[in-house]
Amino acid sequence: MAKIEPRSGRYRVAWRLCDSGGRLIRDANGKPSYQSTTWSTEKLAKRARDIAEGHRHSWTARQVEDEILGPSIDHSMPDTPTLARWFDEWLGAITRITPGTRATYQQQFRDHINSAFGAMPLGQITALDVGRWVNRRRAEGAKNTTITRDFSLLQQCLDAAIRARHIDRNPCKDTDFVRNQTADDDTGEDEVGAFAHDDFELLRERFDKKWHPLLNFLAYTGARWSEATAVATEHIVAPSADKPQPKVRIYRAWKRSGLGAERYLGTTKGRRRRELTVGMELFEELKPLLNGKKKGDLVFCGDEGQMIDYSNFYHRVWRPAMVEAQRCPSHPPGMRGERIPGLKGRCRDHGGTNDQGKPCGAWLSPGWNRCVNHIGPDPDAVSDCDCPEVLRLEVPDGGPHRLRHSCATWMFARGVPPLVVSRRLGHATLAITSEIYGHLMPDSDEEAAAALAGMRSKPATEEVADEDDIDQEENLGEDE
Repeated sequence: MAKIEPRSGRYRVAWRLCDSGGRLIRDANGKPSYQSTTWSTEKLAKRARDIAEGHRHSWTARQVEDEILGPSIDHSMPDTPTLARWFDEWLGAITRITPGTRATYQQQFRDHINSAFGAMPLGQITALDVGRWVNRRRAEGAKNTTITRDFSLLQQCLDAAIRARHIDRNPCKDTDFVRNQTADDDTGEDEVGAFAHDDFELLRERFDKKWHPLLNFLAYTGARWSEATAVATEHIVAPSADKPQPKVRIYRAWKRSGLGAERYLGTTKGRRRRELTVGMELFEELKPLLNGKKKGDLVFCGDEGQMIDYSNFYHRVWRPAMVEAQRCPSHPPGMRGERIPGLKGRCRDHGGTNDQGKPCGAWLSPGWNRCVNHIGPDPDAVSDCDCPEVLRLEVPDGGPHRLRHSCATWMFARGVPPLVVSRRLGHATLAITSEIYGHLMPDSDEEAAAALAGMRSKPATEEVADEDDIDQEENLGEDE
């Protein structure tokens, strides 16, 4: 916390500087970086202390002074490097990110940040510049989740510039931009799509039974795809006398060393290793997958023990099953093409298009006005009936990641505390869990109000009991 120290009739306010995440900023020698500012009156010193603490000690002394006295004419430091030059220096010095993350940051900067700020000296970038850049991105149609990721990268880079003493304030913190916490989750969907449990069981039956253990694992552990497909045999912990419940260790995940590069096994997202208790039913489903495998072998793998590729699984397994689950045998989706005896020519002559929307040059199927590949329902077409055995999605598919959201939804519906849910999902902070799933706890406020109301009513009950006790004592006295 910030401290006030009287000094010869003046008041010095000092605090240890932190970054936007509340972590201590240290100098080149590894010692905490301190900020201090001196005031003529204790009232001003207290105000400065409150401002510093209100911003979790992430503001510099100059920022606190500007908040009280108004901004000075020029805070830019002479001869500061351009953002592009500093970004390369900063990114090259970060030690706790994977090569894939480094490549992703480079692409983010190149595609979304460099054109706006790359040639500008660090000291000349203002909050107005950042705000205008955010608004331009929105006007171009960028999602708020995407803008959040880019904004966060820019803010981290400028935080590092403060630590390197290139600038003394971060213009990102002077904007009114509100970060979207869902950008910190796996995919950052604008809406949370989850299955009701009955819908999940309905969908699961559309898959080949060999995929059921993987689907159940994703749904009942909430693991990310990259984590579930990286689970090895030694990560499935059988029950014992000391620990009667089976457990699953989520210790690693598939990573990329760069864009388009081969995948490798690395740490989980945010380095959040966790051990999850699972039910016996899921454990019994996993046991057959361990037979004949040695330590280090993947539990969920291809026919030759290789990693299950997400893209192949989605397009060849997941998506067809999703479409089938949304089709009703009694109310099939509309057909493409119609029968016209004797018609000749090419599919494009009658409006036929391929998967890319371009005219299809294939010959017509005999007796149809479409080629053989374009007869029947569109591959993604679904029924629009209300039959009970047909899956209905209010939020678009979302892929297997939807099972992670479903797991969280089911836990909240059963009253599992948010902190437990957050830890099982491997979220970096409880704030992320609250931002994504807070709407799933509609009764929390009512429960809090009821609990507090119950506390107020308790003394009145005790008073009545005390009066009854007094009456009983008086009656006893009379009897004696």
